[in-house]
Amino acid sequence: MTGTSEPTPTETADAAVAALRDALLAEHAAVYGYGFAAAGIGADLRELCLAHLEEHRAWRDALHGELAARNTVPPGGEDAYQLPEEDGTEALRAFAAGLEETTAQAYLELAAVPDTGLRDLAGRALREATRRTLALGGTLSAFPGFPGGEL
Repeated sequence: MTGTSEPTPTETADAAVAALRDALLAEHAAVYGYGFAAAGIGADLRELCLAHLEEHRAWRDALHGELAARNTVPPGGEDAYQLPEEDGTEALRAFAAGLEETTAQAYLELAAVPDTGLRDLAGRALREATRRTLALGGTLSAFPGFPGGEL
């Protein structure tokens, strides 16, 4: 009889590290992006963007610590990231909401790993990404973190 074997502990650990790395990379991009958005967005949203920036820094640092605890070298951020062509308030608001969608997708992948501690971390981070999206005026999707909000 043939079938799918259970993943080995090494495969499980590798999957967790890969998902942590992807989430960390998304957080690096969010920190960079929110710094850009906060600098150019209208005064009424600047404080919100700065608060979101600090939250992303905290998640970035938490992910960095999780990778270091697994004796893995955490990836650094890129030198530059794709930024919006327009810099008006609405364009920057949409850009920030897109950062939240990207981080939510990364955390959804992290939620799929077998490690319950990481799944809990991912669930909390996904909830916070959804909350930040709503604070930016975004809409609540049926399945936050899934592309397009759909299965």
